[in-house]
Amino acid sequence: MNKLFITVDLDWACEPAIEETLDFLKEQNITPTVFITHCSPRVEVAMKELEVGLHPFFDSTSSHGSTVSEVVKHILGLPHNLPAFRCHRFGVCNSSRQAMAEAGMVISSNVCTDLEVVPPFRDRFGLLEVPIFLEDGGYLWRNHSLKMTPVLRTRVLGSGAKIVIIHPMHFALNTPHFSYMYDIKKTLNRMEWNNMTEQTLKKLRWKGRGIRDLITDLLQLGSPTGSLGSFLINTP
Repeated sequence: MNKLFITVDLDWACEPAIEETLDFLKEQNITPTVFITHCSPRVEVAMKELEVGLHPFFDSTSSHGSTVSEVVKHILGLPHNLPAFRCHRFGVCNSSRQAMAEAGMVISSNVCTDLEVVPPFRDRFGLLEVPIFLEDGGYLWRNHSLKMTPVLRTRVLGSGAKIVIIHPMHFALNTPHFSYMYDIKKTLNRMEWNNMTEQTLKKLRWKGRGIRDLITDLLQLGSPTGSLGSFLINTP
């Protein structure tokens, strides 16, 4: 099997960025699996079409709670229809894994590689771990080319299922390098970031080649789909 599984991590993105990302994917006939950090009207409206998992942040400074139990209680209260989770910053440990498994989660996607195809496997808690092939932020952090290089093309077209993560803010801002989005974020408080307008996004969007352009090329090159839940059917 050679497929790209497109997933979207909300990461507290503003609603216009979420709308722009999901609308773009819909135009490409891709219905992604979405991992939510917060309630999004756009995601809730599309719940019958989208697979929606959870994106908890296990950290003492998290808006989800300061303890594992608080985070689990909060995140389970968000609307979702897929028993899957991916932690913000991939910040997971045995305690949080166990808590999420006991809460009914079946799929975990918390191993992020650098363009490697790693088959799904069972962890010590019986969760189906689905490793990630490409995360937009990690790709930028590694200073990889934003052009479709021969190496990237070969890996995308190689055999195996490849999980891709898109963050709405990276996509909407067309981030050209790792610090670009974070430099913007540092100038805003949490409320300003969460409530950024469409006009502000357009003003801040990088006009040259950025991660959005690379993602667009990937979707045209690969065989994209969105159903991460299909791993439940196809994996023992």
